[in-house]
Amino acid sequence: MMRVATVDTQDGVSVGGQTISAIRYADDKAMVANSQQGLQRLMNNINEVTKEFGMKVNVKKTKVVCISRSQGTKTNIFLTDNELRR
Repeated sequence: MMRVATVDTQDGVSVGGQTISAIRYADDKAMVANSQQGLQRLMNNINEVTKEFGMKVNVKKTKVVCISRSQGTKTNIFLTDNELRR
């Protein structure tokens, strides 16, 4: 499912010349992007693909973390009209 959601995306971060958009460990997933718009696109893709598989993202368990060199950077990511918590 994650592969389907991220297969054609250019959003992510570059590591060793490869674009990484998802990090998975056991049943946890972390989506990574170098911009708020990129992360929003990734989350939109994941939301659509999970619906196609008859599932949904649990908004209450989904969090957003912004790592930036600029202080006070705020990231607002939405999933089906719900803003994800930071």
